[in-house]
Parts: sequence; C-alpha cells; structure tokens
Amino acid sequence: MNRIEEFSQDGKNIMLFDFSGFTTDKEYTDLISSAKMLIMKYEPDSLYTVTNMKGAVVSAKTHDIIADWVKYNKPYVKHGVVYGVDAAQKVIGQTAAVVTQRTNLVYVSTKEDAMEHIKNL
Repeated sequence: MNRIEEFSQDGKNIMLFDFSGFTTDKEYTDLISSAKMLIMKYEPDSLYTVTNMKGAVVSAKTHDIIADWVKYNKPYVKHGVVYGVDAAQKVIGQTAAVVTQRTNLVYVSTKEDAMEHIKNL
C-alpha cells in the first residue's frame, strides 16, 4: 500500500500522507523518514498537505514524533489539512501546531472535505 501520494491540482502541489491504522511508533517514523526525503524537493511555502489519521493509535511518544514532523515540514507547507481524527488526536495535533507555531493547519472529517478545503484556498 502506497502511503504517500504526490500530485498537482489547480496549480497546487499536494502531498497526501496516510497514517491510518498505525499502531506503532516505528510505523510513524518509517513513513515520516520517507516523506522528509520527498518534501525537501519543494520550495518553501509551496506545498499543501493532506494527512489521514483514521484509526491511528497515538501514544505520548507518537505525539513527540508528530510534533517533530510538524516542525520539520513547517517551512515547506503552505497549508495542511488533517482528517480522520478522533477528539484526543485532534487535541494532540492542535497542541503540536501551537508548540511549532503552525497557524496553517486545520482539521476536517473526510478526505473529500480536505480536498475541498484545499481547492477553496
């Protein structure tokens, strides 16, 4: 299963990350390591991200991994959308956004909502 997709839509560079169903920190770190290599090829403030967190288990350690990830990709991301989160994951994500000073990150319910949000930016 391909967990990272890159494409352009309406002149926007979009990268999709699929963390759905992850249960271990290793799954997160493996995907993030691959994603970092891809993100580096984009100009600063030029990438739109869509992240699927449906059914993903988030531990305290995972929170730190995600916070580091959000901090790392901040210079490249013009706007990010996360979907599939439960209430606890949303709080963790919002905390990571505050800690890393990311004001360009929103949470929606579905992938369709995420894509519509990006389309309307």
